[in-house]
Amino acid sequence: MNVGKSLFVNVLKNVFVSVFVSLIITACSTDDDTSLQSYTLEDLEVMHNNSSKTWRLQAYYRNYDTNLSEQNDCLVDDIYTFKPAGEVDVISGTESCYYGGSEIAEAQYTFYEESGSVFFTMIRGKITEDITSSTSFSLKLTDLSANRMVFSASDSLDNASALVFVAD
Repeated sequence: MNVGKSLFVNVLKNVFVSVFVSLIITACSTDDDTSLQSYTLEDLEVMHNNSSKTWRLQAYYRNYDTNLSEQNDCLVDDIYTFKPAGEVDVISGTESCYYGGSEIAEAQYTFYEESGSVFFTMIRGKITEDITSSTSFSLKLTDLSANRMVFSASDSLDNASALVFVAD
């Protein structure tokens, strides 16, 4: 009978611990969760001032705010001019990222009105005679103000790749 009571107490403890842990996990605040961030066409005016706005890449992080990407130096010397309708003009700096002196850089942003999401796509490439080589990536807009934009590989900036732009 003592064994049955002991078993019952252990099961009861396990149930109590499971419920307690579940409550803690589900009660955690998501105040800094940017997945709820959505944008409107009016919000995007900050990006391009209804005609064009120049931005400089402040940093390209492999892990946001802690670890710069190995491509940081070659991207921060570029100038990005955002325009309406998803256009981005890129003036490449002196340091190439992938393809040496013949590298070309292009970018665009895409606005998905239904979800309020904005994605920035960077393309680096090289065209030589009959061969085209390119590298590209897309990141989601997670922070936008008059002087700063952050595009990230994740809705949460924790341990995510991120591009941080500052107004020029």
